[in-house]
Amino acid sequence: MTIHGNQRRVFRTILMFPRAAASIGLSLVIITLFVLAVAPNARAQQTESAARLAPLTDQLRLGAEYFLNRTDTQETVRHHFQLMHKYGLTIARIFIIWDDIERERDQWDLHRYDWIYDAAQESNIKIAATLCAEDPPGWMKLTPFYHHRMNLNDPKLRERSAIYIEKVVGRYRNHPAQGPWLLMNEPGLEVNYDRTTMEAFGKWLQQRYGTVDRLNLHWFQPLQNFSDVQLDPEQWTSHWDDYYSFIDWKEFNIDDLCDFLRWIKQQIWALDTTHPTHVNPPSLMRNLAAGGSDPWKEAATVDFLGGSIHPAWNFSEYERSDFGLPFAYCLDMIRSASGERPWWLTELQGGPTIYTGGRAMNPTKSEVTRWIWDSFGAGSRAVVFWMWNPRVMGNEGGEWGLVNMEGEPLPRLQAVKEVADALKRLPELAQAKAVAPRVGILYNPETLLLIEMDGRAQATARREQEPLWSLQGTYTALHRAHIPVDFVHLQALKSGAAQRYSVLYLPYSYALDDEAVHALREYVRNGGTLWADGLLAWKNEYGEVRPRIPGGLGDVFGADASEVDPVEKPYSVTAANEQAGELWRLPLEMKGAQVLIRDRDGRPFAVRHQFGKGQAIYFATALTLAYQRRNNEQVQKWIVQPALAANAGMPMKLEKGSGQISFRTLAGPGKAFAVLSNWGQAETVVVSFAGEYTKVVNALSGVTVNSTDANGETAVTMSLPAGGVLVLEAEKP
Repeated sequence: MTIHGNQRRVFRTILMFPRAAASIGLSLVIITLFVLAVAPNARAQQTESAARLAPLTDQLRLGAEYFLNRTDTQETVRHHFQLMHKYGLTIARIFIIWDDIERERDQWDLHRYDWIYDAAQESNIKIAATLCAEDPPGWMKLTPFYHHRMNLNDPKLRERSAIYIEKVVGRYRNHPAQGPWLLMNEPGLEVNYDRTTMEAFGKWLQQRYGTVDRLNLHWFQPLQNFSDVQLDPEQWTSHWDDYYSFIDWKEFNIDDLCDFLRWIKQQIWALDTTHPTHVNPPSLMRNLAAGGSDPWKEAATVDFLGGSIHPAWNFSEYERSDFGLPFAYCLDMIRSASGERPWWLTELQGGPTIYTGGRAMNPTKSEVTRWIWDSFGAGSRAVVFWMWNPRVMGNEGGEWGLVNMEGEPLPRLQAVKEVADALKRLPELAQAKAVAPRVGILYNPETLLLIEMDGRAQATARREQEPLWSLQGTYTALHRAHIPVDFVHLQALKSGAAQRYSVLYLPYSYALDDEAVHALREYVRNGGTLWADGLLAWKNEYGEVRPRIPGGLGDVFGADASEVDPVEKPYSVTAANEQAGELWRLPLEMKGAQVLIRDRDGRPFAVRHQFGKGQAIYFATALTLAYQRRNNEQVQKWIVQPALAANAGMPMKLEKGSGQISFRTLAGPGKAFAVLSNWGQAETVVVSFAGEYTKVVNALSGVTVNSTDANGETAVTMSLPAGGVLVLEAEKP
């Protein structure tokens, strides 16, 4: 291990002040040395990753999935790629289906994919190649058809998968058209209880617990050795179940998926370290943790992250006129999980769903336009449609395409071309980045997992969805108030990264481990504003109950409760009948907090308390769930109030505009951009830019717009038509 400058300073500290080192604790010293040792390597990896990404992310791109039908010829492939080029697409995503190239054992034939790569090169299009290493060919007789996932813990399948990856990557790694490698389409696991998976689970448990004796303190069924673990899917279907084994199993599946992704990346890197790696988590409106996915963890396995957004599948709880809201939510989920790195919208519905999708629908030209601009406004570097051309048979046959079965453009494709043409006129937009939010919403996998157990008994009420709906309710309230937000992963909170946010929201976070509770205390002590509702930290990550609510944080909030009073129906606390009360009334005992709101019986409903340099605000009910269910304006005001102050100093703001507008801001060298997508009726909007600007231009028309300067801000008043998009470009002196 090479000793760098920071490490030398730590060593000198230990030698000069041994008692200080002892007081810190040997373990902390070891951790510190480890971090310092890996930091230079981590920085080097980041530099290498940025170099791989640069050719793909130096411009804003549009693309689509090209599906290689078995009826395609070399000429039809070339025709499709020429048409893509004509309409401004510079990315073609493809599946390199294992069964297509190894129809018989060890008989490899990739010549049809050569057609694609060569046609892409001729049309100046980059290939985003999706590997299918988990999706074995028909001759192996493991799956009924392609697009199925098998257990990559199985060493026999890994052996064959490694050959598949070597054949594909080895063939195209030096092709001029090669872009990123997608490790897996919409990463996920088909949960299985095979022996090979149990062996992997045993190793995971050993890392978590260290000794079997420690595990046996918690699990109902003791183990002799970690290798003895064997689960049964039926063991968690009774009324009384082992929470510890369930939570461990769920967390293992998330980590196991990431291990699969890392293994695939390692196979690629053995052959190609030039092209970046990528994944696209799906179903961003669902309980991702319960489904075995964590976009933040998956982001750590690749050079850059993406995601899939399919309104026909994903927006079942929303009317079509409200699609702008869940679409924005999904974008911000991908952006937040990506951190500081570039990201893509890797799959976006491009055509009709007739028999597939959760609803029958065909995106309009206006919807496609708004989706694209909202994506770029949120910071995406590419929008890739699913799909360019329809499949000719089977599931999705004849659906989803930007062109018809004869390869002719459809009206939606004209929307893509119009955006592509606009991007050519706006090269500065590619240099701009989304403005960092000052408000965060906690993304809490511990609650999302625990509710899967706690919510079962009242399943008809869909209790297991309540934390997710509360998360969405918080986002909805803030988005409609035009306050940009990040989703803050629980691990980021525990690492101290949440301190960058002026306000942190904790909707329905009833499960939190001790480390997270401590991190919340430090967040407020150091100056943050913490907003929470419901049974905050009532339980730890395994469901062990704390005696008071909010658990371990009564002094931070200046109030707590020792019991929960559930309510059967929503209740109101004001004469306006706002129905803000949901699920519970917590009989708060005041310990120094200021009462902000009392209910009709005079009991504290909302409190605020100064703690250290910060403050904590608490609502003694499931307020965010109440807002998601009923959208009451008074409830929205109670949610957004602390964020308004944090947002006041943002460099760009929507001063006037309805909640139907999605408002995005980006800043680049000498330029500021505001992107507005209107999902409602025509209205007048007012946008302000902090500072002095020589001019503001309607970037889509090229026309300079009138602006006024006052109080150190440049303001623009514009008409925004129903279903319209406005991109404002402000130029600094």
